Amino acid sequence: MRTRRTTRGISSIAAVLALGLAGAACGGGSSSPEGNTATSDAGPTALRVSYVPATTVLPLHIAKAQGFFAQNNLDVTLTEASNISDIPATLGRQFDLALGTATDLIRAGAAGVDVVQAAGNTISTKENPFVKLIVKPDSGITDVAQLRGKTVGTPTLSGVIHAAVKYSAKQKGVDPSAIGGVEAPTPNLPDQLKAGRIDAVEALEPIASQLIKAGNVSIGAPFDAIGDPLATNFWLAQGSWADKNRDAVGRFVQSLKQGQAFIDQNPAEARRILQEYTKLPEAVASTVPLPTYNYDIRAADLDTWVKVLKDIGEFNGQVDTRKLVLSPAK
Repeated sequence: MRTRRTTRGISSIAAVLALGLAGAACGGGSSSPEGNTATSDAGPTALRVSYVPATTVLPLHIAKAQGFFAQNNLDVTLTEASNISDIPATLGRQFDLALGTATDLIRAGAAGVDVVQAAGNTISTKENPFVKLIVKPDSGITDVAQLRGKTVGTPTLSGVIHAAVKYSAKQKGVDPSAIGGVEAPTPNLPDQLKAGRIDAVEALEPIASQLIKAGNVSIGAPFDAIGDPLATNFWLAQGSWADKNRDAVGRFVQSLKQGQAFIDQNPAEARRILQEYTKLPEAVASTVPLPTYNYDIRAADLDTWVKVLKDIGEFNGQVDTRKLVLSPAK
């Protein structure tokens, strides 16, 4: 009975975080005209922001709940994302700001899409890894090098996590193409691991911690092989919009920093807000490790990610990473 309860618990948590690490996509939002978000005497700047319901956006929700956006003369509409595949296409149209990852940004930029990193959001560090690679306790797998000929379950085959797993394996002499991948909704991955359909799971928090509590084993943090620290997700915007709305972006970031400070000063209330928007069980929301928030634009990390994607054979194009970040005001 205990094992069945644990499995259901993991599945319910996973269902909340089914979109995982990546950022925003299709959805609703205000119907303001494209790019029409400049501050005016008529009132605060309107921002349409899309997010995924994970720990990565806790400062965002705190800024909304505690009135930090309003204090910074922003009228922010939050929309929960339902699809991570169309992030760049929504920017400047349905949304002004949305979470995204390096693989999203690099591929969109190489395809000529006008999209930039407007601000940072979280970084992964060895002290506080954002993702862990999890195997069953009796798998016999103790290192990423042993994934040769094995199958790894991932929320997104084209995402940063799977790229990091392949890259870390290659650093140990494994051909990335020798590692099989199965893309599946995050809620299904723990059950697939238990059933033996996959050999490892790329698990974010709180899934990673819950899988370990259920007796499974971590064989490492994939991002560690790439950089420490390393940007894992950040805020994307249409490039032309971001350039025209630098002041609004700055006030948005200031609000997030206030939200981050609130977490440090009011941990219990912050965890209550986390539970409210993620619908996590109280016991999980009160103990899940939080990511390391960092709102700096880490342009060098994009160069690192381009090298990673080329090294594992998943990117053959050319892209000027200097054009993928919001440049300093002249």
